[in-house]
Formats: sequence, C-alpha cells, structure tokens
Amino acid sequence: MRYEEVSEYVQRLVGEGDELLAWVDKRSDELNEFGVFQIDPSRGRLLELLARLRSPKRVLEVGSGAGYSALWFLRGMPPDGILDAIEQHPKVVQALRLTIKKAKLERRIKIHQGRAIDVLPGMRGPYDIVFIDADKDGYPTYLDHALRLTRSGSIILADNMFWSGATIRGETRGGARGIAEYTKRIFTDPRLSSLIVPLGDGLALSYRTK
Repeated sequence: MRYEEVSEYVQRLVGEGDELLAWVDKRSDELNEFGVFQIDPSRGRLLELLARLRSPKRVLEVGSGAGYSALWFLRGMPPDGILDAIEQHPKVVQALRLTIKKAKLERRIKIHQGRAIDVLPGMRGPYDIVFIDADKDGYPTYLDHALRLTRSGSIILADNMFWSGATIRGETRGGARGIAEYTKRIFTDPRLSSLIVPLGDGLALSYRTK
C-alpha cells in the first residue's frame, strides 16, 4: 500500500469542502507565484477537528495565504474565537481581505501585514493554537515565538514537514534544513509532546505539556 493511495483515499472521504472553501482554494492557486500553497482538505479537516476539541478563543496563523486554512479553523472555533493572521505580500493580503469579506468574518479575523520575522516580536499571547505555514527556513525562529506565545495546554502546528520527501531523505535544499531543525526541536523539547501526522505533505502536531 503506497502513501499516495492512502492520501487519495482519505481525500475522497473528506471531499473538497463547501462552496466558499472551494472558491478560496481556487483563489489560492492563482497566488502560487507569491509563495501561496494552501493545505489540502484532509489537513483542513484536521485543523477543524483540533479546533472543535480545543475550543480556542485565540488562534495565530504564521502565513495565512488567501485564508483557506483560517476558514477551516473557524469552522471548529467557538463563535467568539478570534484568529490573528500574519501575511506579507500586498497581493496576498488583498486576497485574504476579500475572503474575509466574502465569509463575513471581519470581526473574527485580524490581519497583521508584514514579514513574520518582523511581526511576531510584537505579538502578545497567550494563544490556544499556533499554526506555522510560512517560509521554511524561518521555522526554528517561528517555533521560538510560538513557545513564547503559548502556555500549557496550547497546540503548535506546522505544515510541510515532509517537504516533498526532502526531509525524509535527509536533504538540506531550500527550506529542508529549517524544517529538519524544527522537527528535531519539537521531538526533544521537554515542554512538547509531538507527532507528525502523515496527511498531505506532513503536519506536525505539538501539545504543550508545560
């Protein structure tokens, strides 16, 4: 049984989501040139389920793209939950604003425009969930901030842990080094209990035990 077969099977069970999600998915594809590569619906469903289990009042996304993953989170968050979205490129931020308007979520998603490495020092926690899906070389730094901005019981997530197989093969090309360092740290930090869920390109899930 091949990994691709398992992924395709799970994907068929989850489906493509609702009409709004499909619309944002298409908009995201149009932003690939700006580094926007959204999660697939199976990982989106996992974000939704984690939100339902944790009932987060505050979620932080480091790299929100056009808002695809944010919509999955908000499907599972309580009605008063707020999501802070960090996004850099003006074109992508424009698309994110359009998604927020179309979804009528102006009061629940706050955009922080700029490079994550510049924005994060000014953020204040605690957050119940932090989702990292930005430039891969910055993952170790983003983890430092995620630990600063969370507390016991919080969840830290990071996407693209397989990096199309590069990290599994031990490669260090574009971004793989940062992901490898992030992986090493989440499995050795005594404050975290971690697992990489083999969905899509790999989603790291870390629970703060202290």
